[in-house]
Amino acid sequence: MLKKVQVLAVFLFFFFMLPIIAGLLPFPNNEKYEPPQVEEKQVVFASADVSTQEASPTDTPVEITPEEQTQTETDVTPSVDSFDVLFVFTHSHETYKPFVKTEKGKVAVYDDQTNLFTMSQVMEDYFRLNGLNAKTLDVDVMSVMKQKGVTMASAYKTVRPYISKELEQNSYDLILDIHRDATGADKSTITHNKVKYAKVAFVIGAENPNYKSNLSYANTLSQTLNKIVPNLSRGIIEKKGAGVDGVYNQDLSKSLLLIEIGGIDNTEDEVYRTIAVLAQAISKSFVNQQIAKK
Repeated sequence: MLKKVQVLAVFLFFFFMLPIIAGLLPFPNNEKYEPPQVEEKQVVFASADVSTQEASPTDTPVEITPEEQTQTETDVTPSVDSFDVLFVFTHSHETYKPFVKTEKGKVAVYDDQTNLFTMSQVMEDYFRLNGLNAKTLDVDVMSVMKQKGVTMASAYKTVRPYISKELEQNSYDLILDIHRDATGADKSTITHNKVKYAKVAFVIGAENPNYKSNLSYANTLSQTLNKIVPNLSRGIIEKKGAGVDGVYNQDLSKSLLLIEIGGIDNTEDEVYRTIAVLAQAISKSFVNQQIAKK
């Protein structure tokens, strides 16, 4: 009887211990699960000179201050300076017949409300679309002339102190004195791919000390315009001698150009199309070259 009791006790002990023993055996499903540890990534800012060195796996990352990081990014990707253009409207009330007819129902080639000067904001917008920083000289010259009681012959003399003051305070890469020619539609309009544009011409005062520089800027821009729209530019008109200004305030800057955009019969669409092409030509002629030289 005692022997049976002992066998039964051993059997019960083994039955009780079996789960514990099974958990300690090296079966695949009994391995202890530990979640994988995510390796912490470190951000390393490279210096500008990375062409000849590679980081070793044992190198210790160097902490870079925000100031050093800014300097590093600047060294790798240099910023591009803006190209600044100043609009001047010496004959500010020059306008186009279709403009005034649309606005007022009458035909005029000069108007104190619908004119080149009031078009300046749209012109600035077209230039900005081409990456140019455009600004208008804030003076309605012909209104000032009217207040002073002077004639059209005094227009360049009237605007001169305003230009001089602006150039003392700010610098510009290009200055455009924008005018409207007195020619009719047959001479002031070009059709390209069934689209009409207002033709342009550059006037250079041949009696100013910046003549050669002004001429160089005008020639470059004229050629680029004609590459974009054939015959859009009528070319360069040089003025000198008795009865003409011969300077046109171009002695104030080597990059001051007088440009005639269209004639009295050109429409709003024709003029603004040309403004858009002019902005593109300036960007191609001067800004892209400036970036390439850096």
